[in-house]
Amino acid sequence: MPDATTGALTDQLTDLVRDRLGVEVPSSDTDLVADGLLDSLALVTLIVGIEDTFGCRLPLDDFDIDRFRSVDAMAAFLTESGVTA
Repeated sequence: MPDATTGALTDQLTDLVRDRLGVEVPSSDTDLVADGLLDSLALVTLIVGIEDTFGCRLPLDDFDIDRFRSVDAMAAFLTESGVTA
């Protein structure tokens, strides 16, 4: 069960994906890449949106697409990076 911080991040990220990309997220564990909802251009747009929304810079020198496959994965990555909702 997600804690309050992860739950708030999940909600914000779901809204961000919808608002910036026009993609309705079926569930927070949906693999957005495998389901064809997130391509390379959308991923760049999403990363910029995350940085703008949360006032952070994502460390992309060791970029791992698995961190962006689902809203849950993004929330976990942001939490590990010290980003809060």
